[in-house]
Amino acid sequence: MTKTQKQLDKLLRATLTGACEQIKDHLTDFSWLTHHIDLKKPATSLKVRCYFIDALALEQAKQKQQLALVESIIVTELAVINLTPQEVLFLAD
Repeated sequence: MTKTQKQLDKLLRATLTGACEQIKDHLTDFSWLTHHIDLKKPATSLKVRCYFIDALALEQAKQKQQLALVESIIVTELAVINLTPQEVLFLAD
Protein backbone atom coordinates (compact mmCIF):
# COMPACT_ATOMS: atom_id res chain seq x y z
CA MET A 1 0.00 0.00 0.00
CA THR A 2 1.43 3.35 -1.02
CA LYS A 3 1.55 6.37 1.25
CA THR A 4 -1.22 8.04 -0.78
CA GLN A 5 -3.40 4.94 -0.48
CA LYS A 6 -2.83 4.82 3.28
CA GLN A 7 -3.83 8.47 3.57
CA LEU A 8 -6.98 7.87 1.52
CA ASP A 9 -7.85 4.81 3.59
CA LYS A 10 -7.46 6.77 6.83
CA LEU A 11 -9.53 9.67 5.49
CA LEU A 12 -12.23 7.32 4.19
CA ARG A 13 -12.49 5.54 7.55
CA ALA A 14 -12.79 8.84 9.41
CA THR A 15 -15.41 10.12 6.96
CA LEU A 16 -17.52 6.97 7.19
CA THR A 17 -17.23 6.96 10.98
CA GLY A 18 -18.64 10.49 11.00
CA ALA A 19 -21.44 9.45 8.66
CA CYS A 20 -22.24 6.47 10.87
CA GLU A 21 -22.51 8.66 13.95
CA GLN A 22 -24.80 11.08 12.11
CA ILE A 23 -27.03 8.21 11.00
CA LYS A 24 -27.20 6.87 14.57
CA ASP A 25 -28.32 10.33 15.71
CA HIS A 26 -31.30 10.08 13.32
CA LEU A 27 -32.12 6.36 13.54
CA THR A 28 -31.87 4.54 16.84
CA ASP A 29 -32.19 1.12 15.18
CA PHE A 30 -29.20 1.69 12.92
CA SER A 31 -26.28 -0.45 14.05
CA TRP A 32 -23.13 0.03 11.97
CA LEU A 33 -21.66 0.31 8.49
CA THR A 34 -18.66 -1.07 6.68
CA HIS A 35 -17.06 -0.57 3.31
CA HIS A 36 -15.00 -2.22 0.62
CA ILE A 37 -12.75 -0.32 -1.75
CA ASP A 38 -9.97 -1.08 -4.18
CA LEU A 39 -7.52 1.68 -3.28
CA LYS A 40 -5.98 1.41 -6.74
CA LYS A 41 -9.37 2.36 -8.25
CA PRO A 42 -11.20 4.29 -5.52
CA ALA A 43 -13.50 6.27 -7.81
CA THR A 44 -15.12 3.13 -9.22
CA SER A 45 -14.95 0.57 -6.45
CA LEU A 46 -16.40 1.95 -3.21
CA LYS A 47 -19.22 -0.14 -1.75
CA VAL A 48 -20.88 0.63 1.57
CA ARG A 49 -22.93 -1.83 3.61
CA CYS A 50 -25.30 -0.48 6.26
CA TYR A 51 -26.57 -2.72 9.04
CA PHE A 52 -29.69 -2.32 11.16
CA ILE A 53 -30.10 -4.09 14.50
CA ASP A 54 -32.49 -6.69 13.04
CA ALA A 55 -34.75 -7.46 10.09
CA LEU A 56 -37.70 -5.69 11.73
CA ALA A 57 -35.71 -2.47 12.14
CA LEU A 58 -34.63 -2.65 8.50
CA GLU A 59 -38.21 -3.22 7.36
CA GLN A 60 -39.47 -0.30 9.45
CA ALA A 61 -36.77 1.96 8.01
CA LYS A 62 -37.89 0.92 4.52
CA GLN A 63 -41.54 1.62 5.33
CA LYS A 64 -40.71 5.03 6.80
CA GLN A 65 -38.54 5.78 3.75
CA GLN A 66 -35.52 6.38 5.97
CA LEU A 67 -33.10 4.49 3.75
CA ALA A 68 -32.91 7.52 1.47
CA LEU A 69 -31.82 9.61 4.46
CA VAL A 70 -29.08 7.12 5.31
CA GLU A 71 -27.83 7.06 1.74
CA SER A 72 -27.98 10.85 1.54
CA ILE A 73 -25.83 11.25 4.66
CA ILE A 74 -23.27 8.80 3.30
CA VAL A 75 -23.15 10.41 -0.15
CA THR A 76 -22.90 13.92 1.33
CA GLU A 77 -20.06 12.99 3.66
CA LEU A 78 -18.15 11.15 0.93
CA ALA A 79 -18.55 14.09 -1.47
CA VAL A 80 -16.34 16.11 0.88
CA ILE A 81 -13.45 13.77 0.02
CA ASN A 82 -14.47 13.48 -3.65
CA LEU A 83 -15.75 9.91 -3.50
CA THR A 84 -19.08 8.48 -4.57
CA PRO A 85 -20.21 5.03 -3.50
CA GLN A 86 -20.93 2.70 -6.38
CA GLU A 87 -23.28 0.74 -4.15
CA VAL A 88 -25.01 1.22 -0.81
CA LEU A 89 -26.58 -1.94 0.59
CA PHE A 90 -28.96 -2.18 3.54
CA LEU A 91 -28.86 -5.32 5.66
CA ALA A 92 -30.01 -6.66 9.02
CA ASP A 93 -27.41 -7.58 11.62
